[in-house]
Amino acid sequence: MKLNRKNLRILLVDDDENDTELLRIALDEAGFTHPLTHFRNGAIALEYFKYTKATGSLVPHLILLDLNMPLIDGVRALHHLREVSSFRSIPVIILTGADDKAKRCEAAKLGIFRFLTKQAHNKNVIAALDDFIDFYNHEDDPPGMRRNVPFVIHHKGEVGLSRNARIHLF
Repeated sequence: MKLNRKNLRILLVDDDENDTELLRIALDEAGFTHPLTHFRNGAIALEYFKYTKATGSLVPHLILLDLNMPLIDGVRALHHLREVSSFRSIPVIILTGADDKAKRCEAAKLGIFRFLTKQAHNKNVIAALDDFIDFYNHEDDPPGMRRNVPFVIHHKGEVGLSRNARIHLF
């Protein structure tokens, strides 16, 4: 199945309701029509993954994960997610309003697709989602093949490539 803006299953884990609503509006305006699954913290998201594993429900194609949340923050949630084999390969885009270099480095070591600082207009998020769709639909690779993916860090208007992170597309 080819991914596009209409069928991309996105899970958003973010405790900030204003950021969530702004992202919903940006996704809608950009033509992302599949319903956004949203949880307010990492603990609830981890319960969701236990449920989807147990029931065989559809997992998201991509996770948008905030770093700073109550109960279980983004890095701890990502650690737990990477420990579950059936969810280890789900690509993650980190979203954060604060620049915590230690958390950024730890998340990068766990394998993320992008690291983005939150902005009100969300154009970097839309661009990252389009990049993911293009990457997922790459026709030269057989389905499920592991590839090295350079992930991009967007920070205060600067863009830089990090080391390659390995992700597995399902």
